[in-house]
Amino acid sequence: MSGEFDFLNLSFFTKASVYPGSLGTFRYRFQRTGWMNRPDSTIQVWVYENTSFELAQNVETETFPWTEAGVESIKAWLEQKLEERGTEPYRIPYTPHHVLEPSE
Repeated sequence: MSGEFDFLNLSFFTKASVYPGSLGTFRYRFQRTGWMNRPDSTIQVWVYENTSFELAQNVETETFPWTEAGVESIKAWLEQKLEERGTEPYRIPYTPHHVLEPSE
């Protein structure tokens, strides 16, 4: 499989217990528990819209085992969600402000 999430592997999740990321406006977040290849170790994954995680309303989540097979499933799930939700280049929405004309 070749895709946007090819960088994910077992050791990637040792870098932090919580990891947020994005591809343009497609946002995702990982949270791991336990340690890799142990029976009770998991990685929970969230996808959400272009906002902060705390304010997101359209959130989907799935939990996977922290194993080689689990990481492959995470990559496939994220690719599916990216295809469903789409993405655009990140941008800050422009809101025009009223400009005062110099008075004469």
